[in-house]
Amino acid sequence: MKKIIASLIAVFAIAIAANAAEYAVNDDAIDTMIENCIEVGNPLALDMAAASNSNSAVTVQAAGANPAVVIVVTFFLGYFGVHRHILGTNWYMWALYTFTLGGIFGVVPLVDFIVEIVETVDSGSLAKYENNGSFFMWA
Repeated sequence: MKKIIASLIAVFAIAIAANAAEYAVNDDAIDTMIENCIEVGNPLALDMAAASNSNSAVTVQAAGANPAVVIVVTFFLGYFGVHRHILGTNWYMWALYTFTLGGIFGVVPLVDFIVEIVETVDSGSLAKYENNGSFFMWA
């Protein structure tokens, strides 16, 4: 109880000390900054016309995924299949990993983790497993 009261007192003290009335906004400087900005297009926007003309589903292509990042993500979020998205697999792979309880109670992410470590030590990259659409990327 003492910790809760001390925490509340600390929060109120910080709130009182950080009085927003002391801060001034220079509207002219903000307007000048906005006028000097360069407008750029959205590089992440999809070309919907091209996507609607093709009969195939949109797939993500991995561009040389960093093996260290993939291994760490597999260790912490392998149960949900997040590492497979980094490797550029199908968009629905997260559902397969999640709803099958990580394959068979986490066996598939565990094998993925071991295979990623071995492949990284042997070849230094995971290019062999990028854009792999099968549930068992190592099979």
